[in-house]
Amino acid sequence: MRNVLRQIAAVGGLIALTSSPCAAQEAGLPGATAASVLALGRQLSPELRAMALERDAAAARADAAGRLDDPTFRAMSDEVDRTSGPRINKTYLSIEQEFPLWGKLDLRRSAALASVDAARGREQATAAELDEKIKVGFARYYAASQALLVNREVARLASSMAKLAKERYAQNLGPQTDAITAEAEITRTAMQTARLEAERRSAATRLNALLARPPAAPLAEPKELRRLPMAEPPLAALLDRARAGNPRLFTGAAEIRGAVSERELAEKAWYPNVSLGAGAIQRDNGPAGYTASLALKVPLQWGVKEAGEREAVAKLGAAQQRLIQLEAEIGGDLEQALAMLTSARRVADLTRKQLIPQLEAAHKSGLALYRRDQGSLSAVFEAEHRIHQARLDLLRAESEAQTALAAIERLIGGEL
Repeated sequence: MRNVLRQIAAVGGLIALTSSPCAAQEAGLPGATAASVLALGRQLSPELRAMALERDAAAARADAAGRLDDPTFRAMSDEVDRTSGPRINKTYLSIEQEFPLWGKLDLRRSAALASVDAARGREQATAAELDEKIKVGFARYYAASQALLVNREVARLASSMAKLAKERYAQNLGPQTDAITAEAEITRTAMQTARLEAERRSAATRLNALLARPPAAPLAEPKELRRLPMAEPPLAALLDRARAGNPRLFTGAAEIRGAVSERELAEKAWYPNVSLGAGAIQRDNGPAGYTASLALKVPLQWGVKEAGEREAVAKLGAAQQRLIQLEAEIGGDLEQALAMLTSARRVADLTRKQLIPQLEAAHKSGLALYRRDQGSLSAVFEAEHRIHQARLDLLRAESEAQTALAAIERLIGGEL
């Protein structure tokens, strides 16, 4: 048995040596850490670029909203008033400009600037959601990679135990069923390896999709997960951070500001704008002259004005109700994510510090009994299965903790 263990250690050392060139090749690839894929995701994301362009478009509209409309140029030909004689022409050349009064221009600009803030909030919300997806995708990629490593250890142990069982059977020290059981264990671990390799490939494909990379683009081997906070913060503190930093709440507040400006602008629609004009008069046989004009739009279409006011009030009320609902949803989501983080962290600690050491002790005990012909190989494999499952459960709990952490950071609008 000692020779078998030495062979396993030698194989492990050989694997470590042969993997070092691969590590050197992977140095320039993303995927080793969550930070590497997060930075690349923000750099390559077409959705983020689209949101940035929408924000630029809103900024351009805001710049236009603070300016006057184009003036109107008029050219008119007429005749000089006279009772007899030849016809004498006179030409009017004038330019007119409409001026929104009563603060309408400032309200239009205010509403447009609120739209810019709303577009900026949507861009930040999209970035936060992308970050969450990448964090979760990296955690699953890490868990799948580590599960595959755990299963490979089980496969190596199964091979060594199969060799030992055959040697014992050849020396009439063990039954033939042990050798058959060991071979079946090798087959079972091979099937598990195939399944885990498919899971790892699926996780890598999903992560590449989030990074806007080809599905089969190479990724580095994941080294470590993001660190969890030392302690879970209280829910009240998280809610305060969410109110200050959540981009969706920022967008909702901006939409309310824009709706308030639009309501005030609808109320000002009853007050007419003023159009001022100035021009020159050219006569064929007479002195030149000048003209000046003043025009007002008479607000006679009361139904249009009242409908505009109702629309603005309804839009404001809808924006306010959406913000109230959004705050309630964020509070509920924060509480659920915090509970999930606490639970997953507790399960991971218990599994790592208590369950796995206990199962390892039971495995060693069963292996020692088998060496002394006082135990069965099936019991040894059963103990190994429990350790294997505990390690997989640990990876699952760590992945759930990372998922909860990513959700909390999206909701509060920053790192925890």
